[in-house]
Amino acid sequence: MSLSHILRRQASASPDVVGLVGIGRTWTWAEADLRVGQLAAALQELGVEPGDRVGVHLHKSDDGWLAMHAVVRIGAVAVPLDPGAPVARLERICSSMGIRVVLSHEPRRSTITELGAAGVIDAVVGVTTAVDGLRTLTTADVANLFPVDPVDVEQDDPAYIITTSGSTGEPKGIVHTHASGMAYATESAELYGLGPADRVADTAPNHFDQSTFALWSAPLAGSAVVTMPEPHQRMPASFSERLAAEAITVWYGVPFLLQQLVVRGDLENRDLSALRWVKFGGEVPPPWVIAEMLAHAPNATMANIYGPAECNQCSFHHLVVAPLPGEVIPIGVATPSATMRLGAPDAGTPSPEGERTEGEIWVSGPTVMEGYHGMPETNAERLVEFEGRRWYRTGDLGRVDAAGVWWFLGRVDHQVKVRGHRIELEGLEAELEALDGVEHVIAAVDRRSAGEDSVVVGVFAGEGFDLDGFRTAARAVLPAYALPTHIATMSGKKFTGSGKLDRGALREEVLASVETER
Repeated sequence: MSLSHILRRQASASPDVVGLVGIGRTWTWAEADLRVGQLAAALQELGVEPGDRVGVHLHKSDDGWLAMHAVVRIGAVAVPLDPGAPVARLERICSSMGIRVVLSHEPRRSTITELGAAGVIDAVVGVTTAVDGLRTLTTADVANLFPVDPVDVEQDDPAYIITTSGSTGEPKGIVHTHASGMAYATESAELYGLGPADRVADTAPNHFDQSTFALWSAPLAGSAVVTMPEPHQRMPASFSERLAAEAITVWYGVPFLLQQLVVRGDLENRDLSALRWVKFGGEVPPPWVIAEMLAHAPNATMANIYGPAECNQCSFHHLVVAPLPGEVIPIGVATPSATMRLGAPDAGTPSPEGERTEGEIWVSGPTVMEGYHGMPETNAERLVEFEGRRWYRTGDLGRVDAAGVWWFLGRVDHQVKVRGHRIELEGLEAELEALDGVEHVIAAVDRRSAGEDSVVVGVFAGEGFDLDGFRTAARAVLPAYALPTHIATMSGKKFTGSGKLDRGALREEVLASVETER
């Protein structure tokens, strides 16, 4: 089976059972299947064919969930777009991936209009009235279309692309096939025992790889999906209220949101007894956050999930008892389908099994991506055939102990996580160094305010530099989570022995300037 058939299978098996819950609207599996079929018909009306990339530009909602299923239903490739990203970034993504048609909604009309005016896209589905200059199918138009059936695809056909920031500042597209998506959906549903009695919180934005759990795993298992829109996530007490009111049984989110929920979520007044799994990934929250969550969700097990977007989940560590203060939490043991090895950071292949206990983490298994879109050189470097297997080089440093438990040690490069979002510091620096009046930019992550990780930068100013203008220009090229919260004007460059900027030392100076201003 492919991702294109998941929803239809559920609609056939349990047509009258509620499968999707939005704000003020619930959908049975049959109703969801009908709507997806109509959206898919709209895409075909606009000339979308199997293999075409289609942008999904919607806020977290039931509409966004349905849109993703509509794209894969006809064998096209879903490219979820960050609805909060600057237009300039969206232009680059759409241009590089050949996206001409976008599924969106009325709140993003101005962005869609700008993309159309720039000549990047030529059609849109899902707004309420026509957009000037674009072929438009409105929500009313869609409702009048005859639904189309899922198409048959090859397992190796691409299904969706997750975009991240690359080291050059250009968006990098992670291509997953129907095979890798189904392998993850099947394994995660089995690993966490999903079934028709479960209600899964759909928390992560569609452009974030965690969203695939609610997108594919939940409907595969017949679990109801409850969307958790951004307004609820910005107000932790509202988020916890929805968790309780909807009797959520499984929640997968970023540690930042988990910590905000514990601090400001009014958990002492919430009944979270239905929760049986609280999954987090990307970073590890402090032990006290885990302890507080377990105290307020008495029937829950917490899961630390490890796996870059390139390979979905590849290891896990489950916590039934809260860790001790200061205790380091491992990334756990490999999933049943994954094989994990270590290699020297400068090696071209992983080391033979058992040869190393520390090094760069390599992963092989059916959930690994097809590759990066349009980046053959990077693919050749990061995806390697070895011992009859295809391996992904993660860029993460780790160690494995005698019991087979894995521990995360950091990054080989300058990639970091901020509030669950992956950022290449060098890519961010490249973006900002292209702005007027900027000579060099040094970016760092301030982790010294608990639960409020943020990007901070130091700027070596050139001719014509203006701080207010720099802030304005940064907002035009960077997503909100990557915007610097502190900007230091720097002087006195430091260099390495090879004559390059000593970015490590300069990052420490930037962080010191933050501390001085506190």
